[in-house]
Amino acid sequence: MANLKRRVEELERRQLAPGASYSAQFDDDALTIYRGMPYLDGTTFPSYDKVQPTEIYARGRELHEKRYGRIIPAHLDPHLKRCTLASAEFEFVFEREPEAGDLLRFEHVGALHSPQVNAFYFCEFIAAWERQLSHLDCPLRFEEGALFKRSMPERRMQDARWVQDSSIASDEKWWGIECAFNWSLGESTLVADIGMAIVFLGLSAANGKHRCRPATKEEMMAPETDEFKQLCNSGVTHEQMSAKHWRLKTHEILMTVFGQ
Repeated sequence: MANLKRRVEELERRQLAPGASYSAQFDDDALTIYRGMPYLDGTTFPSYDKVQPTEIYARGRELHEKRYGRIIPAHLDPHLKRCTLASAEFEFVFEREPEAGDLLRFEHVGALHSPQVNAFYFCEFIAAWERQLSHLDCPLRFEEGALFKRSMPERRMQDARWVQDSSIASDEKWWGIECAFNWSLGESTLVADIGMAIVFLGLSAANGKHRCRPATKEEMMAPETDEFKQLCNSGVTHEQMSAKHWRLKTHEILMTVFGQ
């Protein structure tokens, strides 16, 4: 913990050289790399601590904070205190917190976690890494719709291993939502129902988090909202997608650490 605290303090003190100027490509890559850091952890090889001291990381953090503000500590973040896996996925799709009566369908989750969209995001991250951090092997690989992470060798004198990260798939995302929802009800999750949808009920009076329940058949048969149709028609830029992934993955990590 002491080493982690020192690294955080060092990053907070670091300032870019006065008058520094960067190309548009450098800035795009900096944002992409910084926002991809939540996908790296202490088991990836190389790990995030090899990237944090670099100029490209510092520039990415600077640009991100200019657009979205400084990161609020988890215990002081009122948004995180309201957040659940279901509400985080809703925000990932709709760019807003859910309100009472809002519906989250499997199709919503699948739309932005499809292999094609994942390729759009992760291949850009890998390309940015190869342009700006060519002295380090990229710890991510995306092949045939699947994400692989380069993990540290299990023993000395062994090569690093490539391990698939199945958590990015839409069915895995939905499974996580169902598990968290059923856990809150004291039930087990045996099979994820990809035809299911959930309805948000507003904030809980007990813990302040977004509540939800399974949608009825009538609710699931309701026509798709104009909001989602517009999102599908307008598309998403890579900058928007990198910001979405950063928020979602960060929330998932923090909810795992601090609990839902």
